[in-house]
Amino acid sequence: MIRPLQIMITLALMVTSIALISGCEGDGDAQSENLTGVWISEGDHLSALQPSVIDSMKLVFYQTGEFKMYTYMKNVSPVIHEGIYVVTQPPGGLYEWLEMAYHDGRVEEGLFQYLPGEDVSMETDLVQTVPDLGHIPPDPERGTGSSSLGPANIQVYVKIEE
Repeated sequence: MIRPLQIMITLALMVTSIALISGCEGDGDAQSENLTGVWISEGDHLSALQPSVIDSMKLVFYQTGEFKMYTYMKNVSPVIHEGIYVVTQPPGGLYEWLEMAYHDGRVEEGLFQYLPGEDVSMETDLVQTVPDLGHIPPDPERGTGSSSLGPANIQVYVKIEE
């Protein structure tokens, strides 16, 4: 009895997440043209809020609107999360809005922007909004670092070729 109930709740969370992402306001396609590909965050680029056991994180965004997140830790196999993502352009901002709905029902959302420099890189300020942990996403007019978690939540990713 419990197993079918777990499956029903998981499916309901996934449908809700998809509905939330589909209802995003703003201009944009399923993904930002430059976002697809492989992105790495490591060392000083990791958010100050990430646990010290994390060595690096890899995000892979596919043109299909799907993503995979790999979290690498010392002496442990990588932890892999998958889901779907949507990018929209908030009105009047230099940033883009990213929503990531994980297959386990979690949703993260927030801002990202591409950074100038030799390497193609971006900084993010994403917070979990489903289930609600009480965090407030960043304000598009104030930019990255404006979430309720502050500038310590900013994480930088560098795009790589694999």
